[in-house]
Amino acid sequence: MRKRRSSLLMTDAPMTEREPRAASPTAASRYRSLLGAFCVRLCVAITLAVVVLLAVELYAYRRYRHAAANVQEPAVRLDLGSATAEEHEYWEEFEQSNKVIYHQYVLWRRAPYQGSMISIDAEGVRQTLHTRCDGQTFTIWMFGDSVMWGAGTKDGETIPSFIASDYEKAGKPVCIVNYAEKGWSNTQETLELIQLLKHAARKPDIVLFYDGGTEAFAAYQAREADVHSNYGMFREFLDNWGKRRKAGFFYLQNTNTYRLLQEISQRLPFRPKPENSPLQEMEVVGLSEAVVQNYAANMSIVDLLAKQYGFRPIFIWYPNLAVGHKTLTEYEQEVLRQQYREFPNLGRMYQAVYNRSGEIQHADFYNLSDSVDDRKDSLYIGLSHMRSEGTEIMADRLFAILEGKKSIAPQRLGAAASARANQHTMQLNSNQPSEPSVR
Repeated sequence: MRKRRSSLLMTDAPMTEREPRAASPTAASRYRSLLGAFCVRLCVAITLAVVVLLAVELYAYRRYRHAAANVQEPAVRLDLGSATAEEHEYWEEFEQSNKVIYHQYVLWRRAPYQGSMISIDAEGVRQTLHTRCDGQTFTIWMFGDSVMWGAGTKDGETIPSFIASDYEKAGKPVCIVNYAEKGWSNTQETLELIQLLKHAARKPDIVLFYDGGTEAFAAYQAREADVHSNYGMFREFLDNWGKRRKAGFFYLQNTNTYRLLQEISQRLPFRPKPENSPLQEMEVVGLSEAVVQNYAANMSIVDLLAKQYGFRPIFIWYPNLAVGHKTLTEYEQEVLRQQYREFPNLGRMYQAVYNRSGEIQHADFYNLSDSVDDRKDSLYIGLSHMRSEGTEIMADRLFAILEGKKSIAPQRLGAAASARANQHTMQLNSNQPSEPSVR
């Protein structure tokens, strides 16, 4: 009995010694509970942060998608108030077709597109009607920016199509190819000409350049001559190319949220305003001289190509609202006011460049800035783009030049044109000394 009791006491002793250990699972469970609660709160916080970021990103996306989708010029939106159903349909097609893809050496061309009013082939070339390209027909290549391309007009109402129609009416088959592209400067056109001459089986008989506006605007935009449109944007992108290829968070700068925050930060009162002062008079004088000299240098290169490949080069500068003597309609006056509000002193730049074009000495250079001076109806959609009535007028002028029916000498703009264009900007110094011939 004593032995059994002692054995029971011996068995009870270890149990008494293990009782303090029974508390450890309770502490561990408490730690697990705290850790679980922390993880839950952390997950909730992360979820809320992600939801907020997604909401901001979605808001910014909707905000900038609407802005990006509206590719129409303010002048077009102004005109659409009284537009017909067909005109609305055209601008919808224009918006859909207004997408560019990379093109070697010239940077961009429009992507292929097929619509009822706008057709662009696989090479990014817009359709020209009334033309026959069979490798044997008299061939004309036309280069230019969106004015020659035909922004604002259907395929059958572009300048190339109207000229082809004139040839058709005259009983002369012709192959006209519209190689123009929006925003192209003459240097890009010259590079494209070189590429085409290298690879085309049928060389052209005539090469026509239709320029002026982009030469002035690109120099105004970059404050530098001989650059393409949006030069600063392309330069910034390529300057940061190396950063984009490295590991890091540079990709965040491409988010809509980053763009929105950047926009907000620029509105803060303590943030210094970026220096973007209007062009000064001496800048305009220097830039206009450089623009015309560069254009003349390109003409010399094209002349050498013409001798080698046997075509006739023709260089034409088109009219626009900032130059010429046309009596502007109320709509055209509003368009000009909008342009000058957005681009201060742009009229001064156009005037200076077009005035200096009179210094170019070339047998086939024509300044047609006065071509619609006698018209009082509304011909323009934007600063340089024209309605079909305007493109038909210009096509007739170009057809006359192509056929040698009328000689139009290079000309300076008169004082009346300068006064009209500078109603919204300061006039250039009338005592500006004349420059020697650029050739």
